Amino acid sequence: MNIKRITPIQGLLIVGLFAFIVVAILIAAQSYLSYAAVTEAADNCFNIGGHPIIEKTGLDMTYFECVTD
Repeated sequence: MNIKRITPIQGLLIVGLFAFIVVAILIAAQSYLSYAAVTEAADNCFNIGGHPIIEKTGLDMTYFECVTD
C-alpha cells in the first residue's frame, strides 16, 4: 500500500484554509450577534410605542435611545 505524503506547501495550504474558515465563522457569528442585539433593542422600543435612535461603529452599537412621545 502506497500512501502519499503531504508536502510542506500542501500543509501550509491546509493550515491557511483552516485558519480562513475559522476567521470567517468568527466574523459571521459576531455579525449575527450584533444584528440580534440591535433588533432586540429596536423591537423593545417599538413595543412601548417609541422609535429607536441607534448609532453603530463597525459591529458595535455605540448609542441607543428610545424616543417616546
